[in-house]
Amino acid sequence: MAASEGPVVVPSESPSSCFKRDDFMKTSFSVDSFVSTYKGLVSLDVLKQDLEEYLKSLRHALIELINQDYADFVNLSTNLVGMDKSINNLSVPLGQLKEEVLLIRTELDGTIASIEGKLDARSQLRQKKICMQHLLNITKSLEKIERLLHGSLTDEPTSTGNESEDESHLIERVASEFNQLQFYVTQSQGHPLVENIRSRISAITLTLQKKLETAFQEGIQSGQFHLLARVLRTYAIIDKIRDAELLFRDVVVKPYMNEVIFEHILLADPVNGLQDIYTKVLDFIPNYCTNMIKITSGRLEDSNQGEQRTAIRGYDFIVNAVWPEVVELIEGRLPSIFAPGNPDAFHKRYTTSMWFVEKFESLCPSQTSVRRLRNHKSFSSFMSHWSLPVYFQIRFQEIAGRLETILSSPNTEVEGSFKTSVANVLWWGLQTCWIESVYIKALCHRFWKLTLQIISRVTQWLVMETLYSNQDDSESAKPQTSYFVYLLSDVNTLSSQIPKLFKEAIEPNIVSTGLQDHINVFEDALHESLRKLKEIVPTIEETIIKQVVKKSSAGLDAARNIPRLYRRTNKEIPNKPSAFVAMVTKPLQDFQQEYKDLVSTDQFLYWSSKVFQTIFERYATITSDVLTSIKKTEDSLLRLKKTRKGVTMTTSNTDNQGTMSDDDKIRLQFSLDVEEFRNMMRELKVKEDSCPAFVELSVMVRAAQSGSNGQTS
Repeated sequence: MAASEGPVVVPSESPSSCFKRDDFMKTSFSVDSFVSTYKGLVSLDVLKQDLEEYLKSLRHALIELINQDYADFVNLSTNLVGMDKSINNLSVPLGQLKEEVLLIRTELDGTIASIEGKLDARSQLRQKKICMQHLLNITKSLEKIERLLHGSLTDEPTSTGNESEDESHLIERVASEFNQLQFYVTQSQGHPLVENIRSRISAITLTLQKKLETAFQEGIQSGQFHLLARVLRTYAIIDKIRDAELLFRDVVVKPYMNEVIFEHILLADPVNGLQDIYTKVLDFIPNYCTNMIKITSGRLEDSNQGEQRTAIRGYDFIVNAVWPEVVELIEGRLPSIFAPGNPDAFHKRYTTSMWFVEKFESLCPSQTSVRRLRNHKSFSSFMSHWSLPVYFQIRFQEIAGRLETILSSPNTEVEGSFKTSVANVLWWGLQTCWIESVYIKALCHRFWKLTLQIISRVTQWLVMETLYSNQDDSESAKPQTSYFVYLLSDVNTLSSQIPKLFKEAIEPNIVSTGLQDHINVFEDALHESLRKLKEIVPTIEETIIKQVVKKSSAGLDAARNIPRLYRRTNKEIPNKPSAFVAMVTKPLQDFQQEYKDLVSTDQFLYWSSKVFQTIFERYATITSDVLTSIKKTEDSLLRLKKTRKGVTMTTSNTDNQGTMSDDDKIRLQFSLDVEEFRNMMRELKVKEDSCPAFVELSVMVRAAQSGSNGQTS
């Protein structure tokens, strides 16, 4: 079994065993997990019995293994005999070998230390040699520079072209040597020789800078491209680029800008004065900076060889020389342009200034220069001087204040294309937010928020206005019906005009700010505001209907007096409707005639059906009460007739004389009134089936007449 399974000598489990041999062979075997796993499958007694049987098989397998290799077990003890002696024989030569190894190691450590010491000494010598070489180079460079400066650059340069060219070459040579001198001085920092020649280096630096400044100014005045290129290259070599830019600012930019940027120019022409100043500032760049841009951007061609010269990188005269000087003078001499007190003037100055900034950026030679301009501290200073939040607050007070004034007294007359002053001011406010003379791109989010606030405020006011009208019963304080009709007309017009305003005026401004990918968000917000505005329409219609109903219902109480007109009055049989019927329908007829241009036919029919429905519900209640009272009276008389036959005969004879009773006259009058209402509805083109109350009223009146005729017969 062991031979068949290789190195595995553990016997297999019994077929009836509840566990497997592999459970014990796992590296993660645990007694607790083993017991918890199998106690749920079999009882603990069965598990114990299987384990005891497997233990017996293990012991048997161990005995078999010993018997199989018995000779090896016996020889194991005999092979160990004499092992101590052999170990003792090996210990002596091993000790000697250890001493020899230690001796060799000591000698090697000494050799290594000696070599490292020599290497350190050699390194020190090399460093000293390099330092001496640097000192020699310093001395040579210093002498060479002094010789060049003393021999060729001590006199003031003349204005002739050849001499200027020669001197620019010498300056460039001096700059190259000076750059090397600076390198050697940096490498030999702290050496006594270097400290001793500090004064000479300072003198050379001053002299070189003076000559560079002279050459630079001469190149600017004469417009010599090659001279300027060498001077700028020389500044770059000695790492004095910022000095060249500051020199250009002091020599060229400042004198020009001092003559251009003055407040008296702005005061002389408040409308176009600032525009003229900015125009002159922009003219400076093509007139005075063209050579600098060509030299530093590589656009300068050699006129003799027709080759493109390599750009001298690191310069940006427009950003580092022109712009800071312009901003400094504007902030110092024209502080009034930043005042937001007059919003119209502030808007014009701001838009003109932003036009100037855009034009200035367009004159920058590269996109890198534009980014450098926007990151410049003077650019941030210039933009921060514009108090845009204050300007918006003033505009907000103008628009919101006028709107609130109109909402507090909405009957004030305001010129416009709408019927109500509220709608006119609302439309004016929306247009004002986005007209060119008010809107500012940087405040797009604020003007958009104000647009939604205006619509929301008017929507809230409409809710409160209709709610107040429906709750207040006093006729003196309640607005007239015409007012709500005009409001309804304006709401419908605004619901169609505001989306057009968004497409024509608002959306182009939003797109110009770079938010064209989110235009759907703006449209959804506007549609949500308009949806809430349109939700007021049913409430306004209900208010209009209630006011018309109230006017029409004023004469309905006259129907209660019909019994007194015919009972015991011996009045003739009625042949025409009551006068109150015309009084009930007249307000609705007048309403249709007055507002036929504002209310569509379908809408008027809908309102008329609602008005008639409410009127007929009230009229049906009155008619039902009267007819019920008549019915009760007749029933009482019938019961009395049955109990008093004599009286009954007399009464019957009177009723059978061919004349109509008072109660029948009353029923006939109600029938005539209902028929007149039907004619009025037809005249107003209102269908009967749109007024269930009228249908019920007609049925009730006919039933009352039929019951009366049957009873009489």
